[in-house]
Amino acid sequence: MTQTEEAPVHPLSGTAISARNFKCFGVKGFTVDTLLPINIFIGRNNSGKSSVIDVLDLCINKGKTFDPSIHGRNTGPLEITINQSLQVGELQRVFDVNVNGGGIPGRNHWEYGQQLVGQSLSRTYGPGWNIVKSVGPDLCGVDTNSGNSFGKEIAESASYPFENTSLVKVAAERDVSPEPRDDKRTIYPSGKGVTNLIRAFITSTDLPRDEVEVQLLRELNQVYVGDTIFTNIICQENESEANWEIFLSEENKGDIRLSESGSSLKSVFIILATLRLAGNLDKRNWQKTVLCLEEPENNLHPALLRRLLDFVASRRSELGFTLLITTHSPVAIDWSTRRADSQVIHIRHDGEEATANIATRYEDNCSILDDLDIRASDILQANGVIWVEGPTDRLYLRSWIETYSNGELKEGTHFTIMYYGGKLLSHLKFSPPKEAEQLISILSINRNSAVVIDSDRHPGSGGKKPRMRLNATKSRIKSEVEDNNGVVWITEGREIENYIPQDILEKIADCVIPNVHPYAKIIELKELSELKGDKIELALRATQKFSPAHINASLDLRQQLEELCIAIRCWNHLGTNA
Repeated sequence: MTQTEEAPVHPLSGTAISARNFKCFGVKGFTVDTLLPINIFIGRNNSGKSSVIDVLDLCINKGKTFDPSIHGRNTGPLEITINQSLQVGELQRVFDVNVNGGGIPGRNHWEYGQQLVGQSLSRTYGPGWNIVKSVGPDLCGVDTNSGNSFGKEIAESASYPFENTSLVKVAAERDVSPEPRDDKRTIYPSGKGVTNLIRAFITSTDLPRDEVEVQLLRELNQVYVGDTIFTNIICQENESEANWEIFLSEENKGDIRLSESGSSLKSVFIILATLRLAGNLDKRNWQKTVLCLEEPENNLHPALLRRLLDFVASRRSELGFTLLITTHSPVAIDWSTRRADSQVIHIRHDGEEATANIATRYEDNCSILDDLDIRASDILQANGVIWVEGPTDRLYLRSWIETYSNGELKEGTHFTIMYYGGKLLSHLKFSPPKEAEQLISILSINRNSAVVIDSDRHPGSGGKKPRMRLNATKSRIKSEVEDNNGVVWITEGREIENYIPQDILEKIADCVIPNVHPYAKIIELKELSELKGDKIELALRATQKFSPAHINASLDLRQQLEELCIAIRCWNHLGTNA
């Protein structure tokens, strides 16, 4: 998220939390300066991810669940600090527009108080959830006695950020099993109650059965798209055992017992049922709800996990809740870093206490990978690499790909561009690595690779012999790439600069240029002598003037971009449509 981009409003928007002397968090404690709509808490097992959720739960229930024997530490008393931005309404309760004087500058108290809107108030709570410390805005210009009085009044009258907020949790250990009929209609974090709740929605007259048979079924198929198609959700009673059981109907498979299905299907079902049905029962205000999913990746295939996360994020946008996810999955890291409404919070334990750090820099992300022992060979660190000769090729490709894909495909997100350095191409090969080889295998760096090569064809002039065929190295590379289902782009003209349309060249030169031959060396055109052979400057000027219409007017540029963009979409599982 950029510095100028504002996070969408959600229940914990504008709230910061820190905790000391709570469970695995000691004197150093942890601080989360801002909570976004989606917050990914990542770390090793037993690092303290669940403890962060417990802190939030404590804030929501105002310390009622604090148990010193479970939550306390010998490093000192519990301290939980909640930081918030002061709003108009709470300041108006302190600074009255009808009152003036009393050490407050201005025509009336509100004239002064409205300057404090948006400033910070920090309140620290102790074991009994009493305020042990408060730090409010700097009351500049107010005399000391009045300042102390107004500061105390601000701390006492300010709203509590977690007021009327509820926490809904799906635990890491979860299961679906047959259940007896029960008047309690709820889903517990473990998944207990799901079967009875499905029964209630299908068989009870006071609940809309379409929520299960239509809506929940549709959402289940949305997450499992491409894997299977469910045609029905059924709940039947086993009279001999007095238990009810959920059955899912699949095409060509008939009815299957959910209790005997894989853990992944149970996990997805519990999460979807929690979102779809739980709020229906208690008329939940999702805009005052924090939903916590603990380790949603358990037993899920990476592709299924991505679809589940996409679905939950979509529901979050619709309903407005705050989403917390604890995980140690690289898939969740990758998914989160591609979203402007999400952040990764790294929880680490040094053997004595845990700390938390929001990952905002490249170094932070590397630290996460190191902490989780995730290696480049595990995740390849890029979904695909486009190999080019040098920096000017990168400038053209980055611009053209973004233009052709209408901004969908971006460097650094969907692909990386790397240089092979001209003549160094002869030392590379685009086939799988083997032992004791002299050539370096590009595929050992990334299995998804494309290569762009200047043809260097020219008709011959100035004593130079014509060259219209590819040399041996380029022919070998072309064959190797094609044999491994990669993309090879050999320029139709002499070099990549030959794709610059003539009207752009004339705008750069500020004069008419005679018809430019496809095999001309563009940078040596006399009309471009002002550039003094600077190919990077030429690329910068040309890409600024490039438009979608130019793609269709430049040799085989459109054809090559279409093939390359199809490959990039395949690398990123985006499908093949623009």
